[in-house]
Amino acid sequence: MVADESEIESRREALKARVQAQIEASRQAKEERKKIAEDELVVDESDLNAAIEEANEEFNAHMASLNKANASQLRTLAASLILVGSILGMASGGLILQGNPAELINSFSVLGNDETVDVSGIALETDGNGLSGVEVELLSIENNEVIGITTTDENGYFWFKSIDVLELQLTFSLEDYNTVERIFIPDGAQIRPVTMHLGNETVVENEIKSSEGWNSEDAVALSTTVGVLTVLTGLVGVQAAVGARRAKRYRRTQYLAGIALFSRGLILFGPTLILAGMVLLIISKDQFEDVGGE
Repeated sequence: MVADESEIESRREALKARVQAQIEASRQAKEERKKIAEDELVVDESDLNAAIEEANEEFNAHMASLNKANASQLRTLAASLILVGSILGMASGGLILQGNPAELINSFSVLGNDETVDVSGIALETDGNGLSGVEVELLSIENNEVIGITTTDENGYFWFKSIDVLELQLTFSLEDYNTVERIFIPDGAQIRPVTMHLGNETVVENEIKSSEGWNSEDAVALSTTVGVLTVLTGLVGVQAAVGARRAKRYRRTQYLAGIALFSRGLILFGPTLILAGMVLLIISKDQFEDVGGE
C-alpha cells in the first residue's frame, strides 16, 4: 500500500514537472516570437521611412523641374512679346520717316478735319453796341483773292458760309472809322468781336503769328526726329528680348524693355505687348543669373 502511494506521488511529481516544462517552453517560445515580431516591425518601419523620404525627394525634384520649366516658358514668352512689340515700333518709325509732312502739320493743328467752315462774327462800337453797315471783305492771303464781301446787319453781325480752312484776312471798313484788317485761320467758331474806333487809320490784327512756325520744314524735322527715336527705341527693345532669352541680367533687361515702350508700335499695341512681357519677366525673374538662377 505504501508502495502504491509512493508510486502515485512520483508520477504526480513527474507530471507536474512536465507541465511546468511545457509552460516554460511555451513562455520562451512566446517571448521569442514577440522579439522576432518586434525586430521585424523595427525593420519594416525603418524601410518605410526611407521609402517615404525617397518619395518626397523625388516629388520635390519633380516639382522643382516643373517650376523651372514653367518659368523658362514664361521667360521665352516674355522675350517673344517684347520682340514683337519692338519690331512693330521699328515698323511704325519707318512709316513715320516715309510719311507726308502735311499730315503731320494737320495732326498738330487745332483746325480739325473740316474741309470748310462758316466764318461769322460781330462788329462793335466802343460802347459795346453792334455797329451796322460795316463793309466786311474776306480775302485769301495765299492767292490774294477776294472770297466774299458783305455788310453787318442792324445788330452788327456778319456771316460767310462754307469757307475753306486756310489763312484769311477780314477787312472791316466804315466811313469815319479806322479800317481793321484781321488775319486769322477759321476754326468753325465765331471770331473774336471787332471793335471799330473813330479815325482814318488802318489797324492790323494778326492772330496767327504764334502758329506761323509750323511749316513744311518744321514738320519734316519733327517727323524725322520722332521716326528716328521710334526706330532706336525699337532696337533697344530687340536687345531687351535677347537679354530675356539669355537670362543673365534681370534689371538691365527690364530697363531696356522700359525704354522700348517709347517705340509706339501701332500707337498702343506694341507698347502693350512689351509691357505684358515685362510683367512675365517679373514672374520668372528667379531664372536670371543675377537674381536666383544657377
